[in-house]
Amino acid sequence: MVQIYGVGTRQVGTTLSHVISTQYGEKGLPDSTIHIKLNGHAGQSLGAWLACGVLLEMEGDANDYVGKGLSGGKIAVYPERSACAAGFKVPTLNPEP
Repeated sequence: MVQIYGVGTRQVGTTLSHVISTQYGEKGLPDSTIHIKLNGHAGQSLGAWLACGVLLEMEGDANDYVGKGLSGGKIAVYPERSACAAGFKVPTLNPEP
């Protein structure tokens, strides 16, 4: 696993996916061959056109269009550990009354 920090990492998924597709074609790599862990805030370009075989793990927050054009890769986004204080409830899509 590789940990990357900093503002310049916004295009890491797209740039990496270009290299993978150029060398391995549309099949990409075996599942989760490359695992990249990111921290902070993600915009809509996180994981854009992410190739097969790449897992982006994002600790922080992200907007609603993360992974646009996802092409077989995987993206996991979860809140920062410090945000999960006692009493914090995870929202659900269909909460029961």
